[in-house]
Amino acid sequence: MTDNDTCCKIPFPKRVFIAFAALAGVRLAGMVLIPLNETTEARYGEMARKMLVLNDWVTLWHKIGVPFWAKPPLYAWLSAASMGMFGISAFAARLPSLLLSAAMCWLVYDAAMRREKIEGLPQGSGKTAGLTAALVLASCAGFFIAGGTVMTDPSLVFCTMLVQLAFWHALHDDKNPELWAWTFFVGCGLGLLSKGPVALVLPGLPVFFWVLIRKQWKPLWQKLPWIRGTLLTFAIAAPWYLMAEHRTPGFLKYFIVGENISRFLDPHWKGDLYGFSHAFPYGTIWLFALGGVFPWSLVALKWIKTRLKDDDGWILYLALWSTLSLVFFTFCANIIWPYILMMQPGFALLFAEYAVREEGFMRKFVPMTALVTALLGAGAIFGFRAFPQKLANDQADIVAAWKMTRPAKDSRLVFWSNRMEFSAEFYSNGRADVTNDASAVEKLLHDHTRDCIITYAYNEDTLPPDVRAALHEVTRIKNHRGTRILLCQ
Repeated sequence: MTDNDTCCKIPFPKRVFIAFAALAGVRLAGMVLIPLNETTEARYGEMARKMLVLNDWVTLWHKIGVPFWAKPPLYAWLSAASMGMFGISAFAARLPSLLLSAAMCWLVYDAAMRREKIEGLPQGSGKTAGLTAALVLASCAGFFIAGGTVMTDPSLVFCTMLVQLAFWHALHDDKNPELWAWTFFVGCGLGLLSKGPVALVLPGLPVFFWVLIRKQWKPLWQKLPWIRGTLLTFAIAAPWYLMAEHRTPGFLKYFIVGENISRFLDPHWKGDLYGFSHAFPYGTIWLFALGGVFPWSLVALKWIKTRLKDDDGWILYLALWSTLSLVFFTFCANIIWPYILMMQPGFALLFAEYAVREEGFMRKFVPMTALVTALLGAGAIFGFRAFPQKLANDQADIVAAWKMTRPAKDSRLVFWSNRMEFSAEFYSNGRADVTNDASAVEKLLHDHTRDCIITYAYNEDTLPPDVRAALHEVTRIKNHRGTRILLCQ
């Protein structure tokens, strides 16, 4: 393969590097310039901050005294460790997601590179396929967004991807099959710490059906140390589960039954302690998937009817990887858009298999198409910075205004609301409190400190009259939920 195509004088690898640099630059800018948004990212960022400052690496705390049983702690361990090294900030909390995303891009690059000698592919196509797969994954809209946010999903996707690639390499790698076999079970153990049993179910589906269709039961048993490997999986995950139940009894029942069964089967599940159901019509996950792999979905649709052939079943495996998690969530009652992230590494590898056979398209348009995501990301950052009053959903700005008043260490900041503002807690280093109890704010008048209250303008009239009269207005700042007022003594 040569680089003498007439469409562009810049070699394909260099154009891929430029696209990667643009994506990375935009993603880093977003991590710095956009505060933690309510409620998901701010909540997870604040729980990681609590883990660090409380030095409690077992229990996730929704608020002090209220454990968070909905998720295992792997994401929080990573974010808390990052903030411990680099200081408490949104960027530090988000950094592990970016590093995991970079690792996933390298893994798909390596997996595609290994197809170098497959019959029917152009000479030198391994590197080209690897670069294409990595760039497609990095620029999928859903992957790009999740790659710089504080959520459980980047660690989950990394673990499920590790399991699926380790399975394939354990059966097909001639150099280090045993290493990959053990990596398979390490990935399973880490997956249990990232999001629980679903981290075994989702990669298990393509593995099971590939083995079933290809009749690979004997290699499956021979190449993977199932007994010792299963013990390793539980040795990695079980200690935390047991400690979590010991520290806060009731965790296992809520998490295993509620979060992993009831949430998916009951569209109006009433047992959610921390949020609300996300009920959508059955099948909506496929629409999420089309949006999640944008802009590549526009191109991939034309290849649906194209039939690719190989001898080892790689194409079948990627097709199963790209679709079975969506089939699984098709009949789930509660879904959110990050559920589509698990299929994206498989989609990127499958896309590269098509693209490398369509040399003209791949060389002309792949780097250019990836830049669409970078441009949209840059536009989103500009929009957020230019119009925070319409787009922002955080309390970083109003907390910064409070800090400008130079509050004493023993003074209090109270959010007058019935809703916990996690970003207010995070940016105030845990000093912000939330209440709609009149007696609680009336006590502020008699605690001999200069306290402050934040309230939305639509809620100002509900403050006790004597409290409102004792406070003066410092500033008003608008976001898309309304105008917030900082009131201080």
